[in-house]
Amino acid sequence: MKLFRHVLNKTYLLVLVLFCLGLGLVTGTPAWAQVPGEPAPSTEKGTPAPVAAEKTAAEEDKPTASVSFDILSQYIWRGIALSRRSAVIQPSVTLGYKGFSLNVWGNLDTGEDNRFLYPSPGKRGLKWNETDFTFGYSRDLYTGKIIKALSANVGVIYYALDSTANPQGDSFELYWGLGLDVNWFKLAVTVNKEMLHYPGWWLTIGISRVFELPWKIQNNSNLSLEVGHNFLFLFSEDAAAYPNPNRANLTTPFSGPLAGQLYATLNIPVYKYVTLAPKVGFWYAAGGNATDLLGNGGAKQYMTGLSWDQQHNHVYGGLNLTFAF
Repeated sequence: MKLFRHVLNKTYLLVLVLFCLGLGLVTGTPAWAQVPGEPAPSTEKGTPAPVAAEKTAAEEDKPTASVSFDILSQYIWRGIALSRRSAVIQPSVTLGYKGFSLNVWGNLDTGEDNRFLYPSPGKRGLKWNETDFTFGYSRDLYTGKIIKALSANVGVIYYALDSTANPQGDSFELYWGLGLDVNWFKLAVTVNKEMLHYPGWWLTIGISRVFELPWKIQNNSNLSLEVGHNFLFLFSEDAAAYPNPNRANLTTPFSGPLAGQLYATLNIPVYKYVTLAPKVGFWYAAGGNATDLLGNGGAKQYMTGLSWDQQHNHVYGGLNLTFAF
């Protein structure tokens, strides 16, 4: 079983690298993808005709809804592994209207094995251990030709966490950010501020691109490939939650670059409202103290990493199924 997991992980990483290198060679430009949770950048070029623009505006006045399911080999949150030795199932429901959105997301661990459980660390089997509620608003600040769109977004996230694994309580964040779409790539910068039990700031910088592939499937729709990269910074104000591993007494909170994420998703339209999307990704520590914080502290015997599997790098893969209306 361990050999199978090792081979599978290496396969995910190989496919991801081939995707990124191949697309970079074909296009002559960097192969980056959209930021998770951000709308996919449009592959249309130029400025739409007035009739098309009016139709788009009318469509935006209509409520939207989507239901999706991710089945992944591991749950990684901002570089921290929150599962080990088991697959996870992550359903999500999103409602949108005139820039406002409401999302409910959850995590079902098919074989939870949390080494940080107190007082009895270990396996608990099939376990629903997290439900997140996100309410946000986004709006275009500018639209044009060279700069297709400059948008702003703001919102809140409430993390309802399993009380056994998180006896300190739930988590609550405010977030705000900017997105820049220049037709052939998209740049996003997002700031998250934790307000409850883990005071601190998160900064995420993502660059992305979506490629329309030459094959058509359903309703004459093309397959598309999203590839991209995110980089995260953590400026914690809580040494108990995120200690600086370089300090022997662990009383100084971590501050600085934390982790990066490289990912690729192949979107396959299988029906008018249904999309199937295989995906692969690679999370890695930013180096230095971040390596010790995410994984095992190694020679620093007083420090153990935050990841359940004590690894600072993670390769994952899986499948997404989305119904959008």
